[in-house]
Amino acid sequence: MAILFPAMLNDTLPKYFDPRKYAAQEVSIEGRLLLKQFPELCAALASDEGDAFVHLDFRVDEDRRYIATGSIKSTVQLECQRCLEPAPIELEVDLSIGFVYDEDHAKNLPGDYDPVVMTDGEVVLAEMVEQELLLALPIVAYHAESGCNPVALKYASSTDDAPDDENKPNPFSILASLKAKKN
Repeated sequence: MAILFPAMLNDTLPKYFDPRKYAAQEVSIEGRLLLKQFPELCAALASDEGDAFVHLDFRVDEDRRYIATGSIKSTVQLECQRCLEPAPIELEVDLSIGFVYDEDHAKNLPGDYDPVVMTDGEVVLAEMVEQELLLALPIVAYHAESGCNPVALKYASSTDDAPDDENKPNPFSILASLKAKKN
């Protein structure tokens, strides 16, 4: 039977949590965290406006590991690589986390789980969410072509400004004429 804490349903999430306690009680938490709370993530974004919706279900698995499954959803603004304007990018991360005491325990975790190291038995929720969102960012971001600024696209395209090949003199035409005289 999962326990939902009433305080955690009104979009207030704990700053720290003890995965062992939450897993033993099969707690579910959900709420929103402001993107402004994530300094590393905001450095990669075009805007720090918005939030991340977090849902986690904690339990102890059959091998007595403390785990959490859930998701993180957010819409972030990244710089479009075509027009250099902010582009909204939907991030949706499915989580399957195994909480461990140190890196040695992380090596023994099955591949199904992403390891999260507990510091003194606790985890800082915002740091964990930020790391997951950073990993979910695309390498490059683009608007749909119809969403880009048309003026910026004109300058981004080199085909419009390229001179015609017919107007350029052939740099080897002199050699061709010398060869023709030789024959």
